[in-house]
Amino acid sequence: MREISIFVGSLYVGGLLLQYPIGWVSDRMDRRKLVMGLSAVAAVVMLAAALTPLPFVALIGVALLLGGITNPVYALLIAYTNDFLSREQMAAASAGLIFLNGFGAIFGPLVTGWMMETVGPRGFFLFIGILYILLAAYALYRMSRRAAPSVTGAFRGVTQGASSLAVEAVLEKAAKP
Repeated sequence: MREISIFVGSLYVGGLLLQYPIGWVSDRMDRRKLVMGLSAVAAVVMLAAALTPLPFVALIGVALLLGGITNPVYALLIAYTNDFLSREQMAAASAGLIFLNGFGAIFGPLVTGWMMETVGPRGFFLFIGILYILLAAYALYRMSRRAAPSVTGAFRGVTQGASSLAVEAVLEKAAKP
């Protein structure tokens, strides 16, 4: 039980540690490239963790990196979406992204549990690795379909559970001089 608590806690500590540096970088480069790069790194690490027996200490490192990438990527996707929207469209788009997040929160554990039952405990990392491969591929696809925005807004850390009202409040505060 203690190891599970440490592993899950490491996911949140990773998100805490990497949120600001990733946000800082996202304000200075094409967010799609950053999403693709972070997704590729996460995919490689998750697939390596799925295929290689790792000691518990290494699993903590994997969890730190997973949380450090997963939490900021959600906010990056909202920021990227908002780069192409008017202020009036942002709350509705955020609501749609929150809906997709909720969909994943419902079905992700079901599929992860099935993967772990089928493959074993390493199915956890395998499923996440596959998801990150798909996200990296989608980011690459988007880069081939649309030019980068000429001006991006400042990155704002937004948690996955934030309501569209909260997102709108953050955006209003950012717009004030």
